[in-house]
Amino acid sequence: MNIDELNQLEEKVNKMVNQLKALKDENKKLKSQLDGLKEESSVNTEERSQIKQKVSALIELLDSIEQE
Repeated sequence: MNIDELNQLEEKVNKMVNQLKALKDENKKLKSQLDGLKEESSVNTEERSQIKQKVSALIELLDSIEQE
């Protein structure tokens, strides 16, 4: 293997290392976004549950008023 081939190989390895670093950074950001979205989804699910309870209570109230 001559010096030019070694230089080309080194360049390719450096590019791969840089790509790996970029992919790791992107993966970290995506995991963080996913965690945020999971939390948001959990909050939305809880809010939806509370809204259902309130609507059910209002329907029961309306039904009781109609029966009077």
